[in-house]
Amino acid sequence: MVGIRQILQRRRAVTNISRLTRTMQIVSTAMFKSYYRKWQLDADYNDALAQAGYLLMTGQVPLEHPLLKENSSGRAAILVIGSKGGLCGAYNAEIWRMLETHLQMAKDSGQTLEIYASASRLIQVLNARGVAPVQVYADLDDLPTDLQIRQMAEPFIDRYIHGQLDAFSLVYMGFHSPGHQQARTTTLMPLTALIDHQITRAKVIWPWEQVFEDFLMSPSPKEIIESLAAMILHEAIRACFLDAILSEHVARMIAMRTATKNAEDMIRDLTAHYNRERQTQITGELLDIISGMGALR
Repeated sequence: MVGIRQILQRRRAVTNISRLTRTMQIVSTAMFKSYYRKWQLDADYNDALAQAGYLLMTGQVPLEHPLLKENSSGRAAILVIGSKGGLCGAYNAEIWRMLETHLQMAKDSGQTLEIYASASRLIQVLNARGVAPVQVYADLDDLPTDLQIRQMAEPFIDRYIHGQLDAFSLVYMGFHSPGHQQARTTTLMPLTALIDHQITRAKVIWPWEQVFEDFLMSPSPKEIIESLAAMILHEAIRACFLDAILSEHVARMIAMRTATKNAEDMIRDLTAHYNRERQTQITGELLDIISGMGALR
């Protein structure tokens, strides 16, 4: 039978754990609120970029640019974004399942798939399954800076322009709302695929409302496509990382709230167990006293 001292020690340990999980829940809640404000502020800018890309894509005269065409090199690249920290439920497991689907599809089609990754807990999952990333970006912030995004994206853009990549995609945890997150793949190049994806999430400009010829542009569309493409790709990568960090904090909030509740339930059970054992001990001591007094008579 478990002694009273062991019950108290266990209850004390569970109490310390509940304090830790509650603190982590509070921290993740504060971080989520901070990033969620950024996510809301970025929404209109993302819509504007999607609309600009849509207008350029729907002109009567198709634009000619390497980023808008499809390549056939037989090689693709995926950047996978895992959780920076642990204790966030099945976050990395869901990312892995999405990535595993891409690996199987590439194997079936005979395509070479290069895996790149941000420094995260997902690296351990990849190593355990024999997947070695070509490069791990170890110095990225939770939400990468403009310089970090540019340095990371430029090699992929250059390779795609020179026909060395068929596609460049990001696999991450998409953030739909505080109550809904789901592993997602966003294809950044070819740029047409990214624009198609963005206009389905933006306030769509229907062809009968506005068309390309309604605007006068200076310089010409062909001259501004380079800068616009860079802006669209840059913001798309930033949005993916923002979705990922938002989803991570939501997952950790839920996991820590559940852990705290379980710890509180365990504390109540241990307290009830302690009270029963203590009462049994007191009753036994009283019976010993009464028996002793009876023996003295």
